[in-house]
Amino acid sequence: MSNCPNTVAVVQGLISVVWQEYHSKGQLSEGVLNSLYCICGNTLMKAFKLIDSQKVTKVISTSGRYIFQVTGRLDTPYYCLPYSVFCQCPAFKYQVIMKKETMCKHVLAAWLSSAMGVITKKKVSDEHLKDILENFD
Repeated sequence: MSNCPNTVAVVQGLISVVWQEYHSKGQLSEGVLNSLYCICGNTLMKAFKLIDSQKVTKVISTSGRYIFQVTGRLDTPYYCLPYSVFCQCPAFKYQVIMKKETMCKHVLAAWLSSAMGVITKKKVSDEHLKDILENFD
């Protein structure tokens, strides 16, 4: 991924196109996939693998607030904030913060699966969501 400051904005724009295409055609065009790959590189493939493996969950509280939970390779749950590139995973700490990557595979998988509507939803209490957020690293 590029470390250009506007790269996140470009990916967010492409996620909007993903939503439009997937909801109107049921698939993504080669152009959108190529654009995402040009920006995200192999992170895109890793994100799709997480989506295909149904590792992405939208945890929704009773008040409607939500956070993404993406299960990693060793069945470790990582939480990602909506509209943010923050993730609890080591790649965020060692790649994203060091500006080697724009976002980790967990964030990209959360954004893509949410846009495509292929995401598991889990209802929790407001208290439970508060507990998750209080334990962020």
